[in-house]
Amino acid sequence: MKTRTYNKLLYGIVLTILLTLIVISLSCQQPGQGYKGSPEAVKLNEQGIGAYQSSSYEKAIMYFDRAIEIEPGNPAFWFNKGQALDAFKRFDKALECYIKAVELDPKFADAWSNMAMTRIDLEQYDKALEAIDRALALNNNNATYWANKGLVLVNLTKYAEAVPCYEKATAIDPGNAYFWQQRSYSNMKASRWDEAVRAADKTLSIEPTSALACGYKAKALYELRRYEEALIAFDKGLSLSPQNPALWYSKGLTLETLRRTDEAKKCYDKARALGYQF
Repeated sequence: MKTRTYNKLLYGIVLTILLTLIVISLSCQQPGQGYKGSPEAVKLNEQGIGAYQSSSYEKAIMYFDRAIEIEPGNPAFWFNKGQALDAFKRFDKALECYIKAVELDPKFADAWSNMAMTRIDLEQYDKALEAIDRALALNNNNATYWANKGLVLVNLTKYAEAVPCYEKATAIDPGNAYFWQQRSYSNMKASRWDEAVRAADKTLSIEPTSALACGYKAKALYELRRYEEALIAFDKGLSLSPQNPALWYSKGLTLETLRRTDEAKKCYDKARALGYQF
């Protein structure tokens, strides 16, 4: 299956930019990827993957359950069922599946990584850190694992520790805009403003339509007192996400800092009209 991403958390920052973190989980497994299965079970697993790809998560769970009935000792089937349950937001049940997968195969690194992400959903951050460290102990050259560890550390508010995780992720996969975006975010939260700007610029060179990266860059530029440049970044973010009330509010704060009071008021009014409370 495709890599699963979904909205995770909202973080307030000094300029109160609306921040959305994305969790990455690994795609569903075919038994042939290190696991063997009977023809009947493999067919059911493939049908489950097809249902998952069509966003028919209940149907996918049904197929994976039938595959598990035939081969309860196949960790790939448990992993795939966990994926479908995650997508269906049944996180407790998904966690049980990942636990079963690693009981059957303690070296199943993808299952440890997905388990960590599900524990984030359940706000079990310390256990999430243990799980992602297990994945990295099995494969420390996986960019997604490093990015996921960074996300766990962000949830633990250990921003300075998250920075090198995203640095590792971008070193392994330098073309991944999400990894650079999160590298910018973690640097920003660690008050490493210059690094946050550089990572945001790298994000935008890969994905020019990232409103989040524009917001991170604008926040860092504001902290560097490069206010006019911050305004340019805010305007670009708003051109990409014109209904983002936090960006309007943050632009207003920047204009107010520059004593451009009338312009600031218009931004505040726009933010308020879009539902921003301040």
